[in-house]
Amino acid sequence: MKGGTAGALALGSAALGALLMWVAMPDKDNAERDEKKPAAEAAAPAAGPVLDAEAQRAAGIVIVPVAAASASGGRTAYARAIDLSPLAALAADAETARAAVAASARQLERLTALAGADQSAAQRDVETARAQLVADRARLALACRKIGLDFGAGLERIGCNGISMLVRQAATGQAALLRIDSTSSTLPAGGTLRVGDMGVTAQILGPAVAADAQLQSAGVLALVRGPQAAQLGVGRVLAAQLGSIGQSGVLVPRAALMRADGGMFVYRPAKDGRFIRVALSGAVPLDGGWFVPGGPLKPGDRIVVSGATTLLGLERAPVPAEAD
Repeated sequence: MKGGTAGALALGSAALGALLMWVAMPDKDNAERDEKKPAAEAAAPAAGPVLDAEAQRAAGIVIVPVAAASASGGRTAYARAIDLSPLAALAADAETARAAVAASARQLERLTALAGADQSAAQRDVETARAQLVADRARLALACRKIGLDFGAGLERIGCNGISMLVRQAATGQAALLRIDSTSSTLPAGGTLRVGDMGVTAQILGPAVAADAQLQSAGVLALVRGPQAAQLGVGRVLAAQLGSIGQSGVLVPRAALMRADGGMFVYRPAKDGRFIRVALSGAVPLDGGWFVPGGPLKPGDRIVVSGATTLLGLERAPVPAEAD
């Protein structure tokens, strides 16, 4: 496998060198046309490498249409019920801070009315009450923010006021908070999961606060409401499947995929011999390639399945300085 990879890289380097020499060869007709172009147009950056038919053959560029595919099995993840005792303590802090804000607001209203009526309350007392109200509101905001800091931004979908209700429901077995980890890709917020073989459905809230030490995955939080939550014991690990069965898309050959600049993409031919990048997201590895949900690519779209390394090299090749 390593020998084949080294041979492919050597072949790509040789093809890239030949293509750079091809591109660098002077073309009298093109030079005359470039002289007639405005300076701003001549300096416009290219959107992707451009190769004519002969250069594509020299680089071994092979273009084929992608085939339709479907995610017959969805994405597998792992679900674990979280102990909500720390969340209950944070919810109690938020309730205490909320009561303090209400009391401070009433005190400020009372002193303001007294000061305006017969001056029986000093203006200094009014300012002290106003400062107390500001401090209590800050404590409430901190208590609500700490919920997201300790558990994850996914709980923001519930809101600070809904956390106390969630804790009460969990105490009666009517709600459960799950942490979902998947090694394949990030699970989208707002989606649904099927947990275990019990028919339990969980709603994905959003990202968790910390990565899993073993799986090295970011993880998301999911919520289960109703009698089904009583079946999920704290700490129990269950298989979960993303509710995307039957999702349509395309099957991209592995040789066509390129990884660079922190993303995954393929090259797609455009007009006039130009090749442009098509960014891919949500790709899932399958036996025959990578399944990509519908969106950037559709069945029948033509992509480069051989020679993509050469195209990437041409795209990143430095532009030679023009001689005087």
